[in-house]
Amino acid sequence: MSRADASGISGRTKTTISDDAKFGKIRTVSATDFYATGSHRGSSGFIVQSAGDSVITPTRGDSVAASNFTAKTLYEIGVKQVSGSGTIHLVY
Repeated sequence: MSRADASGISGRTKTTISDDAKFGKIRTVSATDFYATGSHRGSSGFIVQSAGDSVITPTRGDSVAASNFTAKTLYEIGVKQVSGSGTIHLVY
């Protein structure tokens, strides 16, 4: 099965959407064990929407209960893992 338009990836044009924002991506994590691996590595911070019983593990250092952070505040700390029932927004 072949395609007539098989020009490959080289036929694509560069996106024209750009900005000068400090962060450009958000991933929302809730009610799960989330490990920041693969394309989700390298977060620049997080926002706790609701803590629940979530625990946030930074890229370096000790795990901290999400309830120790003020809700709806951006913390510029990289995240390696999130576990528990809260809702945490990881920013990239």
